[in-house]
Amino acid sequence: MRKAALYDRYRQLLLPDRAPDRKSLGRIGLPVMIAVVLLLLDRYGIQPAFYRHFSDLPIYQSLATDQLAFAAQLHFSISCIVLFVLVPLLYHLLFPEEGMDRYGLSLRSAASHFPVYATLLAFMLPVLWVVSADPGFHRFYPMYKPATASDWLLYESIYMLQFFAVEFFFRGFCLFRLERFTGMYAIAIMVVPYALIHIHKPLPEAFGSIVGGLILGYLAIRTRSIWPGLFVHCGIAFCMDWFSLIRVGWF
Repeated sequence: MRKAALYDRYRQLLLPDRAPDRKSLGRIGLPVMIAVVLLLLDRYGIQPAFYRHFSDLPIYQSLATDQLAFAAQLHFSISCIVLFVLVPLLYHLLFPEEGMDRYGLSLRSAASHFPVYATLLAFMLPVLWVVSADPGFHRFYPMYKPATASDWLLYESIYMLQFFAVEFFFRGFCLFRLERFTGMYAIAIMVVPYALIHIHKPLPEAFGSIVGGLILGYLAIRTRSIWPGLFVHCGIAFCMDWFSLIRVGWF
């Protein structure tokens, strides 16, 4: 009798009284969905995965090194759009969250906050210039070495698509969904998977993603918009490539 009573006690503690509803399933499944998305990105979406999975194709053998780098970036940007935008939108259709129809896409709430973000970007520019002197950075960036200015601008346009996807996923979908049931703790929770997508980047940038993620997460919560953060993210990425090209004498 004592074992049976103990079993009933633990069953009551561990098992819910009733099956979770759709909202609860959406909240329970959110960390799982984030983990699946990150694993798929790392296995199939990043640039090294492109080289691994497509190296046997005849067209791969016919491309020059720089052309392969361009194709790898295109592959990564498309993967980011699929995994960071389309998959979350599908998840939202399956598990809608009340009041989560915008996910930070409103421009109206962002307009008055752009000066704050512009100041943040201006503060970062001299830091980026100093960091770009490190050979580890200007060998890594830009990941595609352009032959002409038009090639570079085309590459940067494709490159920027990934930042929209990243901002939508981490500072829009994940952050605002987590905020519904964790409050401001959502910022710190969001930073964990965000930092992990930088695991293959130079170490200073990887550690910097933690600080940057906290700052951008806080500002996204305050502004209720991803657009100013996207402006900063794209500005930093563009200038990092630009400064690296200057460092190697490309201009």
